[in-house]
Parts: sequence; structure tokens; C-alpha cells
Amino acid sequence: MIGRSGEQNPASGGLLSVMCGRQEPFSRSPDLSFTRSPDHPITRSRDAGVALLAVMAAVSVMLLVALALSGSVQIETRSAIYRKQATQAYAMAVGGVEAALLQIAYPPAQDRSDTPRLWRKGQRVVRVPYAQGVALVEIANETGKVDLNVVGRDQLARLFEARGVSKEQATQLALAVDHWRRPPGSDEEGFKDLDDYYRQAGYQPAHNRFGSVEEMLRVRGMSRDIFYGTAEFNRANRLQSLYGVGQDLTVYSKSTQVNLNYASEAVLMSVPGMTEELADAIIEERSKGPFESLDDVTKRLGASIPDESLPLLSVADDGRTYTILSVGMVNGSPLRRAVKAVVRIQPQGLALHRIIGWYDDVSE
Repeated sequence: MIGRSGEQNPASGGLLSVMCGRQEPFSRSPDLSFTRSPDHPITRSRDAGVALLAVMAAVSVMLLVALALSGSVQIETRSAIYRKQATQAYAMAVGGVEAALLQIAYPPAQDRSDTPRLWRKGQRVVRVPYAQGVALVEIANETGKVDLNVVGRDQLARLFEARGVSKEQATQLALAVDHWRRPPGSDEEGFKDLDDYYRQAGYQPAHNRFGSVEEMLRVRGMSRDIFYGTAEFNRANRLQSLYGVGQDLTVYSKSTQVNLNYASEAVLMSVPGMTEELADAIIEERSKGPFESLDDVTKRLGASIPDESLPLLSVADDGRTYTILSVGMVNGSPLRRAVKAVVRIQPQGLALHRIIGWYDDVSE
């Protein structure tokens, strides 16, 4: 009977059990366990997967460590190569200065005047070859520069303009230079304002000859950018140095004339009457060989030098002070090292030259 469901459950359970092919009742016992033995295939597969993941993790860690060590070794190797090449380039640069000194201060005897030489008077550039590189040496007699102690104010202002200084600033800067080297007590226009400026700045102008070119940095209006130059990116997105006026100045020539064979374009442009076209032509022509005289300049250029320029120009190589800039380069390396020496040639003595200034790692 339907009302006696309790009596039918055993029979129903038994019938279902027979139908399902199972001997136990259809309802599961709460004590029934689902754990499998270690030898069960599913258990072995799961353990193998965990082990594989562990191995892969260990390999990944070892790989990261190896990459880190490899990167460190590569950095150290490159650093060692850089130091080696830098040392080589520096040694070549120093050797270039020494080779130039040998040519300038110790010329061959008269009976060996036909011996091939790296340099002759008036020549600006010398190439000194080495087995592993080369030194490019620029030799400039100080007579090719503007002497701070004797140059006129107008010519000095033109020099500043040629190096990119505005006309107004160049005029004021030339006035400040003239004030610095003049004796005190002058009532010239603008000098009193300069005296007040230095007084407020806490120091006094020398009112004497410049002892060095670097003394210019103390003059009002002279900045490091104007003196040493700056650098900017050109159209090819490469860093390009813009030279400062310091390389055009000297305190050693003691002459108002500048030597055409050594003067930079800016120095040539400072000479009254000089045009940019004439200055470029002079530089181009002297690269083929130094000028022997002012008449030689006119002959080779096919153009005359303006009359107002002639008193301030010379080709006489009678100056005894030279600036030597040497750049050492190693074959196959973009690295360069540059040194500069200011040397004075002495006519007699055990050493025929004296180094009066030495600068490491200067801009080329």
C-alpha cells in the first residue's frame, strides 16, 4: 500500500540495488572514503606534474641567475675594453704632442735638411701614425691669435661677434676687457659703472696686463659658455661642439698682427676690412701649403688684401710659443682622447722647449 511506504523501502531498495548491479543500498554511507592509494594512476600523474613544475621553477631561477651573471660579465668586459682603449688613445695623444715638439724645437741639422719631416713652419695639421691608431695634431703658433693685452677694443668686439655674441653684448664685453687692463682712475665713459659693479661683487679688477687667458673669466659679461663654447645637436641629431672665444685669445704674442697661416676664421674676421669670403679663401688655400709672404697670399688667391687689413696681418713665423692640440684615436673604436699643451721654444739650453701649460681631456 502507498500509505505503508516504510514497509516498501526495503523492497524498493533491494529492487534498485539489483537493477543497478550493486549489493549495497543506493544511499551512500557517510563513512565511505574516497582516498586513493599511491599506486593509483591518477595519483602518480598528479605527483609527476607537481615535480615537473618544481623542476621548471628551479630551471627558471637558475636561468635568471645565469642571465644576471652574464650581463655583469658583459658590462665588466666592455668596461675593461673601454679603459684599455682610453689608455691607448691617451698615450697616442701624448705621443702626438711629443712628436710635434720634436719637429718644432729640434729641427734636423743643415746637412740633413732634405730629411722627410712631419711638419714645417706654417703647417697647422700633422698626422702621427701608430700600429694601433693615429694621432691628429693641430699646431698653432700664438701669433695666430689675438693678444688680449694689445688688441684694440673694436677688433676685440668683432672677434666676440664672430663667435656668436650679439653686437651690443660684444661692445660691452670689449669695454670691460679694456677697463680691466687699464690703469685705475680713468674717467672714460662706462668705467665708473664697471668699478661699481666689481665693488658690489666683492673684488677688484686687475687694472693691469692679463696674466693668462683664463683671467678673462673674471671680467664682467664673460661667461663660461662664451669663453669655452657650448654643444648642441645639429640637423643630423649629432652633438656638435661650438667653440668659444678662449681658443682665439693669447697673452704670448705681444703683437697686434695675426699670422695668416695659423689664425682661425673668427680671428681673421676680427681684422678690419676682412670679409667672410676672403677669410674662407685664405683658410682653403693655406691647407694646400703655408703662405710665404703677403704677396704670396695675393698671388695665390687672385685677390688683393684690403688696405685697412694689411697692418694687422703677417705670415712671419717668429713667435716662440705654440699651442699643440693632439687627438688620439684607436683603430676600430669611436673613443677619442685629446690633450693640449702650450709650449715655449727656447733658443738655447739643455732643453730647447718648456711646457708652460698642459690640459687633459679637452674638447677637440
